Amino acid sequence: MTEKIQVNNQDVYLFIATQEGEPDVIPTEYFTVSYSLEEHEPGKVFNDENGAAKRFTSPVEAVEYAVEKLPVILG
Repeated sequence: MTEKIQVNNQDVYLFIATQEGEPDVIPTEYFTVSYSLEEHEPGKVFNDENGAAKRFTSPVEAVEYAVEKLPVILG
């Protein structure tokens, strides 16, 4: 899924991807989010403190996190 948002008067594209979790553990599906200033370029993934892709339990949570962090990142 791709979302276009505005950050500091710039178009930013968010790419939300599904990631499978453990089949025995709820939730069984997670979401990751990456961002790019170009619609058709690979995005930069938001990572957790261990350097792995940060996982979210819903696409809405992933977008909210990106909206919170991007103004600082893009300064």
